[in-house]
Amino acid sequence: MCSTFGIRDFPILNSVPVTPSLNALIYEEIPLDIQWGPKATEPTFIRDGPYANLGYLEYMGQGASTTTLRLNGNSFSLISVQLCAPQHASLLPQDKQRDCSGELVIGFKAGNKISEEYLFLCVPILTRSTTTPSVYLEALRQGRLDGKPTSLLSVLPPSDKHYISYSTCLQRREQTATSTKQVRVFVFTEGLAYPAANFLEIARKITASSVSNAVYLPTIQLPDNLVDKSQAMLFSITTETDYKSLLRYSQYYAQGTPDSSQYRTDNLDSYKCVPLEPSQNVKDGKLVVDTETGELLSQVLKDKDNGKGTRTRLTPAIVEQIIAVCVAIVLVIFVFLIVAYIITSITTGNADEFFKVIKQNANVVPPIVFFSVLSGLICLMLGIFLRNLF
Repeated sequence: MCSTFGIRDFPILNSVPVTPSLNALIYEEIPLDIQWGPKATEPTFIRDGPYANLGYLEYMGQGASTTTLRLNGNSFSLISVQLCAPQHASLLPQDKQRDCSGELVIGFKAGNKISEEYLFLCVPILTRSTTTPSVYLEALRQGRLDGKPTSLLSVLPPSDKHYISYSTCLQRREQTATSTKQVRVFVFTEGLAYPAANFLEIARKITASSVSNAVYLPTIQLPDNLVDKSQAMLFSITTETDYKSLLRYSQYYAQGTPDSSQYRTDNLDSYKCVPLEPSQNVKDGKLVVDTETGELLSQVLKDKDNGKGTRTRLTPAIVEQIIAVCVAIVLVIFVFLIVAYIITSITTGNADEFFKVIKQNANVVPPIVFFSVLSGLICLMLGIFLRNLF
């Protein structure tokens, strides 16, 4: 069961007036990175199965779309898109609340078990005139694409992509019982302006209702057996204190449409540095990485700038380099002695003269100097080993 403390269920209600000055007090950088997969066919509503006539589009289940999301080093896959009745109008500024006629709820699920396994992007739809209606919604309304692929990026507000986020607890129906899941929700407070007449056409497509029948948008029904409401009353924020403690305000920076550029720009907090060993991380020709390990790239770079960067660990490649250096030093000394021996033998005509010269100059270069130099080389090599070992 979800705790009685903190936010629970979906959506939430808010009775505190939403203002720019209040949102500025709860601003926090959130590394939200989304790669929007292109869609080469027009979007359509689901007509069969348990999600039929509920405003669900054809994205259902992990792997059904190439759209992915990364947050704090964790990867999420798109699992659902639903057009439903307004859910978060109370989180919009006052001048936008009255025009909120619907909401797109885009669901993501993590590829592994983490504390917040599900994410939902919520885009309130404002029935207002606009000269640039969403390409995705227009393809849904007309039943065709306008000559090129589209993506869900076009359902986000085109200019101001600020959002309010909160974490909530939901119940999930299992085969024999229920479990609890922490879910992160992002509500784009600018909303998406879309012509009222066009929106009415889309709403009629959900249930294929005739023009003479009244149109009612479906209520929210979360995917993957998640229960949106576990109690009669929705969780409500009634004071500025709760508003500032439970909500966060940030901005999403879109990195471009799928076909706009061959270059990719990501937030540093979207990646982790993980040690790789070919013998451990490569299996059946595939790279296997444990995303729960490692350190955020932003922190690694910060430590490096502060002189606290992680030292390179001793690897087989480094060992081979050290051995190669030692062998090279030995070979150079050995070759030098052989060349000196040959030159001495040729110039004096006596092979034993080489050893006499060494013995005569022992006072010039005493044995203690020779052994000191040798000891220094040994200490140098040991230092290299220890530096890479710790």
